[in-house]
Amino acid sequence: MRIPPIQKILLFAICVLAVSLGFGVQNVSGRRDDAQQPGSPEEGRFDDAEQRAGPFAIGGQNYTVIFHEKRFTNVSDRTRTETLAGVEINDAAGRVSYMNSFSYVIDQGRFQRILSAFAETISGTTGTGLLIHYREHMAASSTSAPQITESWQFFGFVNGKLAALGKPVPIGATPGGGPSMGVMMRAANGTVSAISQPDTIEVRTWTGYFYAFVPLRADWNHGGLAQGQRCMEMIGGRLKEVGCDMRAEAERKPPPDESTSVRLFVEANENLGEPEPVVMQKDSTIEILGSRAMTTWKENGQLLQPVFADIWLHVRIDDHTGWIHGEEDFSAIGFLAGSPAP
Repeated sequence: MRIPPIQKILLFAICVLAVSLGFGVQNVSGRRDDAQQPGSPEEGRFDDAEQRAGPFAIGGQNYTVIFHEKRFTNVSDRTRTETLAGVEINDAAGRVSYMNSFSYVIDQGRFQRILSAFAETISGTTGTGLLIHYREHMAASSTSAPQITESWQFFGFVNGKLAALGKPVPIGATPGGGPSMGVMMRAANGTVSAISQPDTIEVRTWTGYFYAFVPLRADWNHGGLAQGQRCMEMIGGRLKEVGCDMRAEAERKPPPDESTSVRLFVEANENLGEPEPVVMQKDSTIEILGSRAMTTWKENGQLLQPVFADIWLHVRIDDHTGWIHGEEDFSAIGFLAGSPAP
């Protein structure tokens, strides 16, 4: 049917009026124009932000670490309003050498999980490496208190480019097919040569009760990362792996009671002798001498986390020196189980 010109004009005017009033008009792509807005007004509005660290000189080149963040901008309560959404490492020319993104969950207008990070370099005889330390804050729920967990990433200049180093391997293994970490070879004529002499670094990590300084061996120029120590003892006629000694750091919260008692072991082994019950007063002098634990590392995505087993703390209580072990004794002396300080 042929539509007269005047009717075409009227039909076009009606359509324009309908669009201006929003009658029955849809976005055919299904995408909202304000796609960066949260799903409901109570969740607020968040914007993109970034923090830069560096430049860091590694392998004769400069690198900048960029932390990409999400931030709420229209809320009065500033708690849980920003979180890390991604990490990017660029060279001096702006080329991306590494990139990683992190998910986030919004709950009642706040981020349920807050992730933060900082970067620093570590230098040694084998070169310079880059370390990124992450802290994840989980909000409290009806069944659990707020929790903080820590993770790390280590980067070295491997085969002419910056690369993330994998999980630390046991001493004597060959990470990534590189040189064996810290193995000494003795020739027939008695001369000794080292296949590799890696740098030893200490990572301050939370055991669940206190901080331990976990040693690692790093060969920054060959992509090698290994555990810093492995301890064995002859037990029952067989060689058995046991915990290794590490430096320790603890913040004590004295119990409210006037006095309390702990079991003090002569050795870091519950099977070697009976413990001595030691009574502590509120004004007792407590000194941290060290710690002992079996430490392994696990991969959580691309991040590394230490795992502790058989944790002991070496202490001096007034004029008594020995080892304590277990949540009951840790709590009695004032080292409560929980998350590291924010």
